[in-house]
Amino acid sequence: MTARVTISLPDELLAQLDLIAERESLTRSDVVREAAGQYLATRASGTEAALRQQAVEDGIAWLRQVADKQGIDERRGLEILREIRGDSAGSSNRPADVGSGGGK
Repeated sequence: MTARVTISLPDELLAQLDLIAERESLTRSDVVREAAGQYLATRASGTEAALRQQAVEDGIAWLRQVADKQGIDERRGLEILREIRGDSAGSSNRPADVGSGGGK
């Protein structure tokens, strides 16, 4: 379903629109329809980008709150990671050829 609308455009804008329509073998309606669609898509993506930015900022704020808490665990992060992975403090569970540059 389509609706007919009447809009007012400055002469210069209408001339540019007509030029594009002629060059691309389109009607004025085609050009306006495409331009409106692109405008709306850009607005929607801008809203999504703002939401993503807010989520990142909220995550950073949460991480700062966690980092500011004292007395949870005085160990360094690497020590905790080694404990979780089951590594001993001075050794690694990697195979001997990992990182050696060799391979088959």
